[in-house]
Amino acid sequence: MVVKTDVLIIGGGPAGSYLARYLVRNGFNGDVMLIDKKSVIYAPVICGELLPSEDLLKPWINRDLYDVLLTTLRETLRKEFIVNEIGWLRLVINGRDIARMPFRTYVIDKSAMIRGIIEDAINGGANVRFGITAVKCATKNGGYECLVHDKDGGECVISAKTLIGADAYPSIVDLSLGITRGFRAEDLIIATSARARGRYVDDEAVIVMDPGVAPGGFAWIFPRGDGSHNIGVGVRNNIAWRGGNPIDYHALFVSKYGLESTQRSVLMKTLPVGGLLNKYGAGNAYLIGDAVGSVIPTNGAGINPAMITAHLLGESMMLGYDYSSLMNRLFKPLMDRMVMFRRIGDPLLMNRDAMELAVKVSRSYMTSSIYEATLSSMRMSTLIKFLIGDLLIKFISKLS
Repeated sequence: MVVKTDVLIIGGGPAGSYLARYLVRNGFNGDVMLIDKKSVIYAPVICGELLPSEDLLKPWINRDLYDVLLTTLRETLRKEFIVNEIGWLRLVINGRDIARMPFRTYVIDKSAMIRGIIEDAINGGANVRFGITAVKCATKNGGYECLVHDKDGGECVISAKTLIGADAYPSIVDLSLGITRGFRAEDLIIATSARARGRYVDDEAVIVMDPGVAPGGFAWIFPRGDGSHNIGVGVRNNIAWRGGNPIDYHALFVSKYGLESTQRSVLMKTLPVGGLLNKYGAGNAYLIGDAVGSVIPTNGAGINPAMITAHLLGESMMLGYDYSSLMNRLFKPLMDRMVMFRRIGDPLLMNRDAMELAVKVSRSYMTSSIYEATLSSMRMSTLIKFLIGDLLIKFISKLS
């Protein structure tokens, strides 16, 4: 059986759901279908569930990109989706408190937010089907055909004029059509996600930089306001499986930092932290969200960056813009800068002794650099700080 549609979106996360909603609410002339392999909308959640307040990033990123970010927040973040308001960021390095900085953010119920976006899309006329897995896609007669399986083992072909990969990294669209070169192992993070309890303050997010428990990345504790916390560990893919696995690092983090797991399973996913892929699409096939590499390399943020790429593609489809040009103008400069910052800091993220020595040499310098990278700062002063830091880190690495 062949099912026909004008637009097929594969993946019902933040990027895919936002794009479906954007198209139908802005009068797209055609049928929009969204499919996702999950059986329910929207679970399980593998995420810290942290979103910025409207004003947090305004001083740090360029105005045009901020306007898009603001639009995505205002269109999707309802008050009922917020489970806790965060006021501060506490930075912990190698088990020691280093600094406490302003950090107005929200811990959200991501499942509820995605359900809300998808309900808007359905009400606008989108055809949304969960429990459908795309197996492979191919070009045909100027369009695309995707073989899909349902949760009961049935299969059919979906034919579309436009094909969107929004199904995380690596996307089945990219794998099938060979759009990009993909990422190197060192540009991927294996992130764990779970719930836990512990003696942490409700209005304070905690970032832990400790190569002993999160080599090549960091760990996090985001309080939900009810005594429980979203926790996780990000471990660089090229070292995550050496003598153990990410679950072992997660267990070590829980034990070392006074946490008690409240769920039996620990979830994992692969996050790209190498910036945007070398191509964002080919023909009328496009990549958005994690599938195009939208995760911020310095802080792992994924929800709003994914929606930003979806917004830019939706705008391109509705107004006849070139998606690649729009991405290169608005989003790529920030991503390139954050990749550079992450790579400058890599020697410290991989080496506990080097991290320790860097804090001893200049605690305030380390603190401000990490804070500004966490906020995705595009300021020239931040760039200069990291370029100087690059020289300092190389010197410290030789000493350690």
